[in-house]
Amino acid sequence: MNLFNAVAILLSLALGESFSPHHPTSSQVVRKNSAVTELASSAVDTSTTTVNNMPWTMNTEKYGEYDNDVQHVDWGFAYSSTPPNAVDSYIIDDVEGEIPSDLSGVTFYKAGPGNFQRDGRQYEHVLDGDGFVFAIKFQEDGSAKYTGRFVETEYFLEEQTEDKIKYRNVFGTQRDGGVLANAFDLTLKNVANTNVLQWGERLYAFWEAGRPYEMNPDTLETLRSVTEDGPLKGLGGIDCKVRGITIDEGGPIDNIVKAGKSFTAHPHVEDEETLIGFKIETNAQTKFMTLEFTEYDSKWNEKKATSFSVKDSLPPHDFSVSKSYYSFFDNPYGEMDNMRYLIGLKAPTQIMQLALRQPTKVHVVPRSKGQGPVTVELDHSYFCIHLNGLSEEKDGKLYLYSTGWDLTDERFFPQSQDSAPFLGAWGGAYPDFTRGKVPPSLLYETVIDVEKGTVVSHEEVRPGIVIEFPTQEEDKPNMMYLAIAAEEYTSLPSSGLCRINTETREMETWWADNKQFTHEVVPVKKQNGQPGSWLLTPLYDAGKRRTTIAILDSEDFSSGPVCRLNLKHHVTYGLHGSFARQSQSVVSDSLPAL
Repeated sequence: MNLFNAVAILLSLALGESFSPHHPTSSQVVRKNSAVTELASSAVDTSTTTVNNMPWTMNTEKYGEYDNDVQHVDWGFAYSSTPPNAVDSYIIDDVEGEIPSDLSGVTFYKAGPGNFQRDGRQYEHVLDGDGFVFAIKFQEDGSAKYTGRFVETEYFLEEQTEDKIKYRNVFGTQRDGGVLANAFDLTLKNVANTNVLQWGERLYAFWEAGRPYEMNPDTLETLRSVTEDGPLKGLGGIDCKVRGITIDEGGPIDNIVKAGKSFTAHPHVEDEETLIGFKIETNAQTKFMTLEFTEYDSKWNEKKATSFSVKDSLPPHDFSVSKSYYSFFDNPYGEMDNMRYLIGLKAPTQIMQLALRQPTKVHVVPRSKGQGPVTVELDHSYFCIHLNGLSEEKDGKLYLYSTGWDLTDERFFPQSQDSAPFLGAWGGAYPDFTRGKVPPSLLYETVIDVEKGTVVSHEEVRPGIVIEFPTQEEDKPNMMYLAIAAEEYTSLPSSGLCRINTETREMETWWADNKQFTHEVVPVKKQNGQPGSWLLTPLYDAGKRRTTIAILDSEDFSSGPVCRLNLKHHVTYGLHGSFARQSQSVVSDSLPAL
C-alpha cells in the first residue's frame, strides 16, 4: 500500500464511519401526493401495451419495442456506446431542409457519456460512461461539419490501452476482483462527461467531481494542461488524485496525499464579459463544505470570488445567478455508511440515501459584500436536479426555476420509510422506466423573500408535466425550453420539446416521430435584427439507428424542425452542451442549467 492510499484511509476515517449531511430534525415533511397517484392512474391509454409490472401503460409504437418484455430495445439503443466511426470529422451531406444562414460561424458543442464497456464488461451505471464530445460547425459556405472525439483523460487512455477497468467510479463501476482489488483506494476516475463550454477561445469538458479538461475547439483533441490557469487555478496540482475533499485546505498534507478541489460541471454565462462557476471542497476534519463562487472575464481572468461554507452538506449539481445573488438547493441526504466505500464494497453514490422526512434548504449567497447569506427551508422534501442559469429579482423577491423530484411522491418514495436510495433506478445499461423506478422530473417556481428570509411559494409551473434539461433564451430569460416526456405525472423517456413562458405559464409543445428521443435545447440568438432564436438539439433516432441534429425556429416552435442534419451514425444520449460564435469569445451554456 503506497503513502497516498495509507493517508487516504485516514482521510476517510476522519469523515467518520457514517456521515449524515443533514442532522435529523423532529419536523415532518408535508405529505401531499395522493392526488398525484390518482392523476397518474387516470393517464392510461387503452391503445397502449402494459410491459411487465409497469404502474402505467406504454405506447410501444411511440417509445419502442421490448425483447421478451424485459429489455427496452429502442430506448436502450440511445444509451449504447458511441460507435468507432463517430470518432471522425466530416461534412454532413444528409440534410433535410435549409440551414439558416445566420448560423454561419456558430459551433454547437455537446458532451455526454460515450463508452460503457471494457473487455466485454458493461459499466454498472450510465453516468460512469467515458466522456465524449461532438461539435457541429456551421461554415461560411452553408455546410455543417461534424467532429467527434472522446475526452482523452489519463484515466481513459490507460483503460483504452489495456481494454480493462482500472479505476473505481462514482456511480458503481469498480475493478474486477471485489474487495481485495478496490479496498482503500479513493482515486475515482474523472469521466469528463457532463458538460462542454468554450469561453475566452478555450474549450473545456467538465465533470463536477474532478478538474476540467481542455480541448482544441476545432479538432476536439484533448490538450495536456501544464499550467494551472483558467478554471484550473486554485484547484490544487493537476496531478491531484482525490478531488473535492481536503484535509488542510491546500496545505502540506493535501500536497502529500494529492488532494485538491473540484470545479462545477455547470458554469453559467451571465453576459459577454462574465462567466461564473464555483470550486468545491469539503474539509475532512471540520466537515464544512465550501463553495468558492468565482467570476471570470472573457480571458479567464478572475474578477472576484465569494466563499460560502455550510456544515454537513453535499455540493450541489447546479446553481443559479441573479443580479445580486448566487443560489442553490441543499438537497436532503440521509446517513452514508462510508466504511462500505472505504473497504471497496460500494461506490460513493451507492452509499447515499435521500432523506424523505427532512425539508430541503435553499442557500442565497450575496454577490457583493455588506450582506450576509440567507438560508430558507421548504415545507417538504424536494430534490433539485437543475436550475435556470439566470434567475430574476422582482419586487424584492427572488424567482428560481428548477427541475427535480417531489420526494413526497408515494409511488417512488414510500412515505413509510425515512430514506430511499439515491439514483438507484438509474443503474444498469439505461434508466429503466418500465418498473416505476425512475421518478418524474417536474418544473418548479420557488419564490423567496430574501429580506425576510422566507419562502413565499414553491409550486409546479405546469402541474403534471414531466420535463427536464431547462434552458433559456439569451435575452429573454423567461422563455424556457425543456425536453418533455409526458403529462399527468407519467414517468417516460423524453420524446418531445416544450417552450414555457414562466411569466404567463403558457406552454407550446412539439412531439418527435416514433422511436425518437429528445434532449436539451441550446438557443442561439438570431442575427441581423431577426426576432427570436434558432434552437439546436439532438434527436436520438432508435428507429433509424442514428442521431439527428434538429434546428427549430423559436418563433414557429410547434411546427418543429426547419432543418435536420442526419449523422452517419449515432452518438450516445448525452448530458449538456453550449454554442460559440467564431467571431466572438462569447458563448452560451445550454442550461442556463444535467
